[in-house]
Amino acid sequence: MHKLDAGHLKPLLIAAAIYLLVQGIGLYISRTGPDGSRGIIDNVKEGGDLQPVVDNPGDVTSSLQIFAYVLASTAALLVLMKYKFNQVIKLIIYLGLFAGLDITLWGLLGAAGALLAIPVFIIAYWKRHNLTVMNALLILSLPGIGSWMGASLAFVPSLVLLIGLSCYDLVAVFGTKHMVTLAEGAKGKLPLMFGIPVGERILGLGTGDLAIPLVFSVSVLRDYTVTQAAATSLGGLLGLAALFFYIINKKDVVLPALPPITLGLLLGFGLGMII
Repeated sequence: MHKLDAGHLKPLLIAAAIYLLVQGIGLYISRTGPDGSRGIIDNVKEGGDLQPVVDNPGDVTSSLQIFAYVLASTAALLVLMKYKFNQVIKLIIYLGLFAGLDITLWGLLGAAGALLAIPVFIIAYWKRHNLTVMNALLILSLPGIGSWMGASLAFVPSLVLLIGLSCYDLVAVFGTKHMVTLAEGAKGKLPLMFGIPVGERILGLGTGDLAIPLVFSVSVLRDYTVTQAAATSLGGLLGLAALFFYIINKKDVVLPALPPITLGLLLGFGLGMII
């Protein structure tokens, strides 16, 4: 039987806090903009400053298009990592994080936030070897990316994408194991994972494991209600907690986080539909 002692409670709470901050900020800026103006969902749907990620948000093929982007991006990272193009990888990743940070702060503070993103990013990059600083940068970057993608997908395509990426996560970790290779290559070098101290080791939680659930939660908010989106989000937290509880006393184990989080999201959505 797994035991959750006081030493493991703190990292569990840290993981939960990271998840809730990403989801909470993402859902907030998706629904409400600065000073009560329209949020990212309305901005994307009504043709504002942010254009949809895909041309047909309600078409299931749009989810396949994003899935293809994920596969291509992963393959490109693996090739660049193999041939040690580390500076190119860093440039691509940090540009993506800056874009996400810019959207998040713009969603929270408007034009002033978009300008604030520049010094915030510079400071974060300067302190990039500090675990807390990098976690904070990811917390502020992922809501922008996830909310933009979620606002660009209707519920059904988003559901297809979520399930498809969960299955892909299983294959990538247990089958081809290329996701393990990517995680090992990025550890301590690239900001692709949240680092959560657990005793003398660092538990890695992939950025995709939090960004993709946010995409789904925002798509629920796009097509349903705040209550259903909140229930969906909290269901995902239960899936994350279950995974954390399972691996807390295990060493040198690599498990895909997205499948259990997905199960939690679907459970939360189902409960939200009957509330």
